[in-house]
Amino acid sequence: MIRYYCSGFDINNIFGHGLGEMLKSELKSTQNIVYISGSPEKVEKAKTKYIPLFSRHFADAGIEFQNVSLIEPSLSPKEAQSLVKNADFVMLMGGDPFAQKEMCEKLHIMDALKSYDGIMMGFSAGAMLMSKYIIVTPCSEEYPDFRIERGLNLDGISIYPHNNTAEKEYPEEVVAGDETYKKSDLIKVAAEYGNFYLLQDNARENGKTDVSIIKVSDGKIEFYTENEGKIWEVGKNVRLLTPEKTNSNRKITGFAKQSREY
Repeated sequence: MIRYYCSGFDINNIFGHGLGEMLKSELKSTQNIVYISGSPEKVEKAKTKYIPLFSRHFADAGIEFQNVSLIEPSLSPKEAQSLVKNADFVMLMGGDPFAQKEMCEKLHIMDALKSYDGIMMGFSAGAMLMSKYIIVTPCSEEYPDFRIERGLNLDGISIYPHNNTAEKEYPEEVVAGDETYKKSDLIKVAAEYGNFYLLQDNARENGKTDVSIIKVSDGKIEFYTENEGKIWEVGKNVRLLTPEKTNSNRKITGFAKQSREY
């Protein structure tokens, strides 16, 4: 069982910088990859844009799946469950985590995802659904309220994506596109629901992307960052995770890696 929690990717080189090599070494078979739509509204975009994009970047990394499938509302529960059961790789896509959860519940695949023992990757909404709690704070017109729901709780951790700041100390507010994250709101959630992680996926003006990924494998959590990517832990305060605060500081083909047992 290997699971990756991502905020977002370098859209020009999704599996570059070492991530593709890691996946190649971990995949036992490349027969079936199954994508799970981020919401019913995202199905068409998944088909026409994102799945072809991911397929191309997988191929660039030397990974080509023989069968590519998408779980969407038009499937029957039996079809959806079979796809998950027979997948070599499951990708939970971005969108609306609450709509994604509702779709998975209607297709009766929540238990199948919880018991899945292959390689799973979730980004943005998908990583939130994989979490112990799906956490949303008041940040935009689309998300004006606190909304906390139980996720799949695959590894006992929760993530909140897109917290993009270049500062070493987490500021009182972070503005990312049309969303604004308040430090006080994040701490309020941690006080009630426990510590969680903020992930960064900042696209910079120089063309580079700051990437942050959490990997969990058989009870071990590892933190990977690319460029100026940051991973923050929210508890009584918001602290930046740095190598000296973890058990190791090693380089793996481009990613700065930090490890922790939990």
